[in-house]
Amino acid sequence: MKNWLWNGSAFAPAATLPLSDRGFRYGMSLFESMRVWNGAIEFWPQHQQRLLTACGERDFPMPETELAAAGRILEGSGINGFARIYVTAGDGSPASPVTAPRVFLFIEPREPEREDCWTLCFHDEHCRPLFGGLKTANYWFNSAALADSRARGFDEAVLFNDLGEVVSACCANLFVVQGDRILTPARGSGCRAGVIREWVIKRRKVEERRLRREHVVNADEIFLTNSWLGVMPIATLEGRPLGPRSIGPKLAAENERQRESGAEE
Repeated sequence: MKNWLWNGSAFAPAATLPLSDRGFRYGMSLFESMRVWNGAIEFWPQHQQRLLTACGERDFPMPETELAAAGRILEGSGINGFARIYVTAGDGSPASPVTAPRVFLFIEPREPEREDCWTLCFHDEHCRPLFGGLKTANYWFNSAALADSRARGFDEAVLFNDLGEVVSACCANLFVVQGDRILTPARGSGCRAGVIREWVIKRRKVEERRLRREHVVNADEIFLTNSWLGVMPIATLEGRPLGPRSIGPKLAAENERQRESGAEE
């Protein structure tokens, strides 16, 4: 893994954040995750805009200069893999305004996922997404839910908020297919505004609505999306095989062709 921290004028190699940083002390940081492949950051303009939007929502100073430099660093790293950019609250008390945020980025080598489908289960402890699903460093619940699903022999789990609405999977957004309808949780339920989620919505007619367990149980087809997986079809739910997979595999193939061509929309 390679790591860099903005020093005020450029990114310099750095293994950690200072322990005084509120991103470490209180989880006060925002992030975007990206796939870097063949010297390019996939969907880089969209990732930049989402991070800038999140900073605006939480009253963080806008890191335009740092993000431009981060793009050059990651694309020049020579590493195919998973990258993440954090904008932290910097030093200060829990209640003081964010005036000097830190920008930390890393990239780790990673091989593409080889599976063409995953298995899915339910996680019944309620998820309480922060700030309408913004990507923050408070990710422990998702990590614990993912670890629990893996311990049970599943690849991912469906999360619900305290109103019983579907939020997402632990580390991905979720789509269900019922007949000719494609449904995905509304942003108001707490799902993240993921780049690949938006890519799917642009390519297919998708209904964004509040979903419940029965929508997932009665789905003909389910697939997940995130910036590393792209589109991942689901083979089984709680061990029960789903019907023939069609839309998910087609979208996965479209996404892979786009990745191979280097084109973005």
